Formats: sequence, C-alpha cells, structure tokens
Amino acid sequence: MSGWRGFLSFVLALVLGSGAAHAQDDTEALLKQRVAEVVAVMQGKRDAAETFDARFLSEVPAERLRALTSQIAAQGGAVEGYADFKREQQRSATFTLKLANATAPARIELGPGDKPLVAGFRIFAVTPAGDSLDKLDADFAALPGKAGFAVYRLGDDAPVLAKGREVTTPFAVGSSFKLYVLAALARQVKEGKRRWSDVVLVSGKSFPSGTVHTLPDGAPVTVHTLASLMISISDNTATDMLVRLAGQEALAREVRLARHARPEAMAPIMTTAQLFALKRGGDAVTERYASASPEERQRQLDALDLSRVAEADPGEVFGHGPVAIDRIEWFSSPADLAGVMDDLRRLDSREAFDILAINPAMDSATARTRAYVGYKGGSEDGVMSMTWLLRDKVETWSVVTGSWNDPKAPIDNKRFEVLMLRLAKLAG
Repeated sequence: MSGWRGFLSFVLALVLGSGAAHAQDDTEALLKQRVAEVVAVMQGKRDAAETFDARFLSEVPAERLRALTSQIAAQGGAVEGYADFKREQQRSATFTLKLANATAPARIELGPGDKPLVAGFRIFAVTPAGDSLDKLDADFAALPGKAGFAVYRLGDDAPVLAKGREVTTPFAVGSSFKLYVLAALARQVKEGKRRWSDVVLVSGKSFPSGTVHTLPDGAPVTVHTLASLMISISDNTATDMLVRLAGQEALAREVRLARHARPEAMAPIMTTAQLFALKRGGDAVTERYASASPEERQRQLDALDLSRVAEADPGEVFGHGPVAIDRIEWFSSPADLAGVMDDLRRLDSREAFDILAINPAMDSATARTRAYVGYKGGSEDGVMSMTWLLRDKVETWSVVTGSWNDPKAPIDNKRFEVLMLRLAKLAG
C-alpha cells in the first residue's frame, strides 16, 4: 500500500507541476500581450480602457497618456515597437520601447484577476540613438543655473576622471550628504567602536518625512535599520539620530578622509532639523550662519530651538521655490561625492554595500548590466544631486555623479533624472 501511495504522490506531483508551469506560461504570454497593447495605445491604435485598469486610468487618464506619448515622441520620435522583453516577478515585466530615434526602458505590472489589465506602467530615461558623453555635456551646459557631472574610474589610487563638467565646483547636494554619515558609521563599525546591531532609542525627531518620525519616542531601532532608512528613503529623523550618534568629530574626519576639497564648508554637518530651523528663520539668520566660521556655526546650531520642528509643516520652508540654497545647505562638488563613494568602497563593508543597493534609482534593465549598483541622491527646491557607485561584470568600479542648482527658480527634476540615467548607461 505504501508503494501505491508513493506512486500516486509522484503522479500527483507531475500533474501539479505541469499545471504550475502551464499557469506561468499563461501569465508570461499575457504579459507579452499587454506590452504589445501598451505600444498600440501609445501609437493611437487602441483604446486605453481596453489595456489599463480603472484604478490606473483614474490616476493617469487617457489624455495624460496621450500627453506622455507626445512628450516621448518629442524626445525620441514616434513609437515603433518594443524589444528585450523580460518577465521580472509574477505579474510584472520590463521591455525596451523602440522609438524612431531613441530607445527607452519601460516596465508594466498587471492587476489582480484571471485576465488582469495593466495596473502600473513606467517609462525610464529616453536615450537618443548614438548617445555620447559629448552630447550629454552639451545637454548639461544647457541647464539653467549651474550644473556639473563626472564619471570616475576607481582603483588602487585616487579616483580617475573619465569625463566631467564643473567637476570641482561646489554644489548644494541635499540629502547626498548622508553618504558621509553612512561612511562615518561604517568606519566606526570597522574600528570596533560600534556594531550595526546596536540599538538606539528614537529621539530628537525632524520635520515629517520617512518612517522613524511616526514611531513613539524611546522606541528601540538598530543602527542598521536607521542607516537603511536614511539612504533608501532619505528618512530625516533616522538621519538626525545617526548624525548625533556618529558625532561631529567622526563626521569631520570622514569628510577629510574622503578628500573633500573644502572640508570647512561641511563643518559642522547639520542635522535636517537644524537646516529646517535655519531656513525658517529668514534671510538675517541664514546670512549670519553662512558668513560664520565653523566654530561659530556650531554655536549658532546649539542655540536653535528645535522643540517644535517635529510638528512643523514642511510647507513652511519647502515647495515655494529655492530658499537660501547658496547659503544654507550641504555643499560638495562632483569630485567630492566621488571621493566619499570611493571611501565607502574601500571600507568594504558588506552592510554598507547592501544599504546603498536598497534603492538603485535605476531601471532594472540597466541595473542588470552591472554586477553592483549603489545609490544616493538628494533634492530640495532648486537642488538636485544623484550619485551611483557601480561595478561592472569584470569587477571594475566607477562613480557616476551629477548635481544641478538654480537659486532663482525650481528645477525640472525629471529632466535631470533623464540626463543622469543616460550618463549611467554610458559610464561603461
């Protein structure tokens, strides 16, 4: 009897296995069908309601899809088809939109049900045919305000510049300063001064952003969790807790070790709550801080009343145009940001590498061409900065970084993202 039960179990496993494979084939075929339908919608050959579900169309109506198609066509020509289909997860796939004069990575995700429609659709950077670093250089030069970028090769010595513009120009870089905090912590762990598993109690909350500010005061959180949130979603309260934990001495040391050209411009490293309070204080406060020595700046920061920052509306400072971005910010050049990424590479911390890789800020098709993708960016009104640490399939490391500032007007973040993704693709 046991033999018969074993035989029946074997037959049942074959049947079930065959059914699962058949279901997977059906889903892949449906994904390919939906990709073709999305292309047809963009070509004006199909009604959007036949391909996209109601929830998607409530957020992205058909007229907005048409506007998106027009924008894409203006950048790269008419939509001609697709290539490079790759199923990712159970109900999602990536592909490359083929345009008359360009290509663009894209991704769809299906909704629930047996015959689901498209519930998610995203197009990434449009890459012109025959794109080059020289073309990108001209596109960066055309940005209003000031902008710079750099591609560095990393090795045994200092980073080697492959291509760049305004490489040594200091820029306001927003949350990209958090790379210095991560590096300082990784160094302290390497030196045995702390562990990633150390527990910190939630305190000193910043203005609403991220996750940690929603936790109760005194809630226990590990250093690793705080660092992961600081880098992956730019959690402000997590950042401020880690700035205080690392300490200004360790942060200043890290800025120097990372070869920052003007370490005094980064001293002291403000918390996000301090930056908010300074900018909320008005022109007289920001001017007094900007013109002070590092020692005097520290005294001014110590005197700030941060007791109500956690309850503040970010709209008091942000969302109305640039506010003192040339005076109150964290300042680094493309060369400086390459230096701190190189320092993180040299520290060779598995935990730091994992943290940087949580949010690659890159489409999966491009990311798959790399053995490793680590990322941190930063922005506020008039400021955007993006930096990748990359390793290719032959173990060559590089840094791709760029920043854009305009103290007079908001900048087009999407335009900059497209330029930077083109740069990352060309970095080799």
